Amino acid sequence: MASTLKDRIREFLDHGINEKNWSQETIRAYESDLAQFERHLRENSGIEAEEGLKSLESSHFRSFAAALFERCDAVSVARKMSTLRTFFRYLKRKGVVGRSWLPMIPSPKSAQKLPEFLKIEELFELMRAPDRSIWTGLRDRAIFEILYGSGLRVGELESLRMASFAHKSGWIRVSGKGGKERMVPMTEPAQEALREYLGARPAPADPELVFIGYRGTALTSRSVARILARTMVRAALLSPQWMDEKRKVSPHALRHSFATHLLSAGADLRSIQELLGHSRLSTTQRYTHLNLGEIQDAYLLAHPLSKK
Repeated sequence: MASTLKDRIREFLDHGINEKNWSQETIRAYESDLAQFERHLRENSGIEAEEGLKSLESSHFRSFAAALFERCDAVSVARKMSTLRTFFRYLKRKGVVGRSWLPMIPSPKSAQKLPEFLKIEELFELMRAPDRSIWTGLRDRAIFEILYGSGLRVGELESLRMASFAHKSGWIRVSGKGGKERMVPMTEPAQEALREYLGARPAPADPELVFIGYRGTALTSRSVARILARTMVRAALLSPQWMDEKRKVSPHALRHSFATHLLSAGADLRSIQELLGHSRLSTTQRYTHLNLGEIQDAYLLAHPLSKK
């Protein structure tokens, strides 16, 4: 039976899971992007079987990019095109296709967005907002303390197990992108918040799970995002002078805040790189542009015209 494009996508994802140790976030993104591409080819060009890949032209990729631009921003389109390049590079390596499609896959240019972060005052209010009289409130506070205090990616938080805290007191063993492990320190508030939460939570479905939902199963990245959004609203109601209830931030903003505040306090880039688990220093260097909040505050306080 001839293979279909869906079969090849499944093989590619299995390759990423079993051989490349891609993170769950990466797998989910690749699966979603390639499913969109497969559906676009099937519905607009009738290409479904693997054999149809040999008839692809640059117009097929441009058509897909144009369809994406109708509902996605340039950053999202660029990421999806990057997914296609990775996928077709894999197909060529496996001998499924003979020619290189990489030059035909468009690369939309987009302005590089600076990572979003919270000011220290906003973080204090966020940490105070969860209702500590219930176990879910204790859980939420522990999540925020660890994301901000240790600079974890939300996917890394999702994959934490009880054994992650067993290697050295006050430290977390984190499994990062590509299966690379690193040790990161925990702040005293994070350790206290974790102890309070673990002492109050109901029994999880799996004793190794750390952060759980009402059913005792593991929290997902989307669950953490919903928890943060809900808590941001609560923090704004409790402290309107510091928080804006309309402000939307992702859990990744806590990681960005971690790096930004370390840099502002004088930590060197190489240390921040190790703590974040970045493979390239250039990735960490974007935080050198993030002191805009402090610059703006100084401007508003000092510039004569800004006081009007």
